Amino acid sequence: MLKVPVLQEKADKFAISISLLCALHCAVLPSLWVLIPSFGLMGVDSEVVHLWMLVVVIPVSAVALVTGARKHGHRALMILGTLGLLVLASAVIFGEHNLGEFGEKLVTVVGSVIVAIAHLRNYRLCQEMDCSCHCD
Repeated sequence: MLKVPVLQEKADKFAISISLLCALHCAVLPSLWVLIPSFGLMGVDSEVVHLWMLVVVIPVSAVALVTGARKHGHRALMILGTLGLLVLASAVIFGEHNLGEFGEKLVTVVGSVIVAIAHLRNYRLCQEMDCSCHCD
């Protein structure tokens, strides 16, 4: 079984990657449709992708941010990450029908960036404080 600091570090890195992938999905994919029209037939832009990204990032973020907050005591990062997750969830819940295409993409990108920032700061703080020395 992974030690808590290793799990927290891997969860932070994974959540950063998923958040950035989500932001790229929303920002870059429309450009690819212009360049390669058949790319849109692959179904990569469906709402299901957003939902599954959210389903993956919520538990990973919870593990990383809660574990990090317990180790370094900065609960503000856990709150910031939760805010980012709520923004991402609102993009999925309200969707393109309520927010418009641009609005949905904007909300998703903003949420993704907030989540990535929270995890990056959590990761760096844990590295600076050498959180691994406090486990067992």
